[in-house]
Amino acid sequence: MKVLVIGSGGREHALAWRLARDGVDVLVAPGNAGTPRLSPVAATDIGGLLELAQREHVDLTVVGPEAPLALGVVDAFAAQDRAVFGPTKAAAQLEWSKAFAKEFLIRHGLPTAQAKLVHDERGARTAVARMGLPVVLKADGLAAGKGVFVAHTAEAVDDALDQLYTRRTLGAAAETVLVEELLDGPELSVLAFSDGERLAVMPPARDYKRLSDGDAGPNTGGMGGLTWPPYASAELLAQIEKEVLRPTLAGMVAEGRPYRGVLYAGLMLTAQGPRVLEFNCRFGDPECQLIMPLLRSSLVDVLAAVAAGRLEPDAVRWAGGRTYGVVLASPGYPAAPRLGLPIGGLDAIGDGVEVFHSGTSRSTDGRVVTAGGRVLTVVGADRDAVYRAAEAITFEGRHFRGDIGGRSADRQDQRDDVMVVGAEVAS
Repeated sequence: MKVLVIGSGGREHALAWRLARDGVDVLVAPGNAGTPRLSPVAATDIGGLLELAQREHVDLTVVGPEAPLALGVVDAFAAQDRAVFGPTKAAAQLEWSKAFAKEFLIRHGLPTAQAKLVHDERGARTAVARMGLPVVLKADGLAAGKGVFVAHTAEAVDDALDQLYTRRTLGAAAETVLVEELLDGPELSVLAFSDGERLAVMPPARDYKRLSDGDAGPNTGGMGGLTWPPYASAELLAQIEKEVLRPTLAGMVAEGRPYRGVLYAGLMLTAQGPRVLEFNCRFGDPECQLIMPLLRSSLVDVLAAVAAGRLEPDAVRWAGGRTYGVVLASPGYPAAPRLGLPIGGLDAIGDGVEVFHSGTSRSTDGRVVTAGGRVLTVVGADRDAVYRAAEAITFEGRHFRGDIGGRSADRQDQRDDVMVVGAEVAS
């Protein structure tokens, strides 16, 4: 069987790695230095991806990132009767429009924060005044993880509104803005395979968004994480499945948007129970790297079953235990990461640890070099072994957090007056 994986990050490397273990012939577009059989076709080149799948006689296409989903890549493949894993453009609106997602949650009585949709600065200020501080402002559209602001002070509100309406740093993504109450509690990522009717929940995960130890420094796309954080019990997972995931699938069917693919609920665990912060419509990064090593079933069988609408949840099996993941970042990340730095030590990684490439490429002389902010994710079941491997990998100015899965793993992230939270920051 031949599978095309669309994307170029650590998520796509982890998927390709797990598919290869199933004996699958894997092609990745555009891929990175760690993925097999690279193709230069961009993840957003829908026509080019279709041509590639046809030319290579691909049996199944798996969509990694959110941008091609928002462009309708699944619809385009389905129109050509090509098997594809991922939600349609209409179903993926749960991610590419925060306004739609919020209204969907409210329509179907799902647990979430109170919010007001606004369309200009005056409306935003009125909504903030009524909501009170602290408050969250979210740009409606995809904004490479930079569209959500948490403000604890009036000055922080002014800064967020300056970016949204005066400088328009997010462009059309901020034509509609959500002004939302700030929820309190630890965060949890819960992902599930869904064929539109049935679902199979994956091990829950927690990622670390801040750059440095102790949740200090700027927000990032994720500096690592762990599965089964201490506050995530099996009972809590069952509650989330019953109160969030299953009603979401039912609501999407009722609205004529059956959801097939990975449904990812970003949750805040408040004193009143789990509340939905956001939906993502694909595997997360670094969550995918953390979860794939725990899958004991055939990934290609699960993906094909979802694409065909024939998922058998009981056939999706997971290993026990926990995984830890540490992201190695380029100097200057997240503001201005340095590219082209040679990477050493990749051939000295011991057993029990996997290294997933994110921001890497090959130089003209064949060396692996940095090509993004988040460069590698080191993953394993033994935390100490993960950190030994992280230390063994070298490139100029490389940075990683030393507290992933440490004693403070169950604490909630600290917050500055303003920070960007939510979806991924561009790597």
